[in-house]
Amino acid sequence: MQNNSEVMIRIEDLHKSFGDHQVLNGINIEIRRGEVLVVIGPSGCGKSTFLRCINLLETPTNGHIYLDGTDITSKKADINKERQKMMMVFQQFNLFNNKTILQNLTVGPMKLRKLSKEDAEKLAMTQLTRVGLADKANAYPSQLSGGQKQRAAICRALCMEPEVILFDEPTSALDPEMVGEVLDVMKELARSGMTMICVTHEMGFAREVASRVIFIDEGNIAEDNNPKEVFGNPKNQRLKDFLSKIL
Repeated sequence: MQNNSEVMIRIEDLHKSFGDHQVLNGINIEIRRGEVLVVIGPSGCGKSTFLRCINLLETPTNGHIYLDGTDITSKKADINKERQKMMMVFQQFNLFNNKTILQNLTVGPMKLRKLSKEDAEKLAMTQLTRVGLADKANAYPSQLSGGQKQRAAICRALCMEPEVILFDEPTSALDPEMVGEVLDVMKELARSGMTMICVTHEMGFAREVASRVIFIDEGNIAEDNNPKEVFGNPKNQRLKDFLSKIL
């Protein structure tokens, strides 16, 4: 059993700019193993950029990101090796349309983790069963609903057996009636102890599942607290204004 107090990700003075546009303005945060960190904030505040910097899909302009004590922003870091510890679930699923769901789930473990086809398929079926999609293993993405595609995308991340999963607004592309089935999978993951960082507009999910919520405004962490305090007793005026518009 991992020690839940162990710092898994440490971010120091993270800046990101695109040309003259400054998106992140010096973020400092520690995320512990087993934590479910939910990131909220207005559109354009830098939430998704923050997430994409953590697994280096975006290269930080300045600052350091440590994963399990390794500075992954260092030129000496093996980015591909470190990135395997952090899987990302995107808004738009990003499944290969020409491959079955089973093939989508086994390509990473076989190619990157060097699993045999048999072991990769066994792992994939275990994860598909976990989210109620075992009967869709041989279907193609086009034959699945949006909610099923996103559940399959979460399974694909799990098949890499990562230490942390990053979720970038995983329900924003779904019809409202499909949101619940994806959130249910994420809740089960949280209960299982998976470390998760989730950018979302689903405030009910944040209230129920997050161990911690951060509010980003203009590229800074304006508030960082437990869900009860963030939603019930917000300190920051911008957070108060934000919540008054969406709750």
